[in-house]
Amino acid sequence: MKNIFYCLMIITLSSCGRYINNSENKTDKIFINWNIATANSMQLQEKSINDEYQKSLYKNRLEAFKSYIDVGDLNQLNKNSIRYKLLNQYLNDWDDKFYIVEANESGEIATKISYIILQNGTGTSKVLKYIYRNGKWEKAKEYAVSSSFKFDRESYNTKFGEGKNENDITVTYAENSTIISSDFFLLLSMKQIEILKDK
Repeated sequence: MKNIFYCLMIITLSSCGRYINNSENKTDKIFINWNIATANSMQLQEKSINDEYQKSLYKNRLEAFKSYIDVGDLNQLNKNSIRYKLLNQYLNDWDDKFYIVEANESGEIATKISYIILQNGTGTSKVLKYIYRNGKWEKAKEYAVSSSFKFDRESYNTKFGEGKNENDITVTYAENSTIISSDFFLLLSMKQIEILKDK
């Protein structure tokens, strides 16, 4: 009886696309580590400031983020998550080193946008813009930039209210299937990423 119950639980969890990860799959690993790194960034930002209003914004964003990736535990895998779908559809098209910039646009209808920034090794970068529509990601644009992109949080951080980002931004760097960093910026707290200006 216990075995039957166990099997039913596995089938139920798997059919929902959400389960605890025991996989060595590259996409699964990146998805989980990406989520953990982003949540950690939000928590660190919240702890680093004294302003109660901003603290409440970070707490709110963390809850919204968990809802966005649709997992109860950050170690869970959810193949129906919007983040997972991006990786699953396009990860093999990218180099071993890449940046993911999530720059969702709010409004009457929220638009999910992700930019992938690849280094060409010649001092140039390639930018791929993806938009989430009708349950899947679509590549909307691709263009080259005549400069190399390197990100560090301090260079882009600015006083709350003085930033150029009208929506929250997350900048993640991955190398050899490992998430190196994932930096969350609250709206109006980040300088402009020049190479993401649409061509």
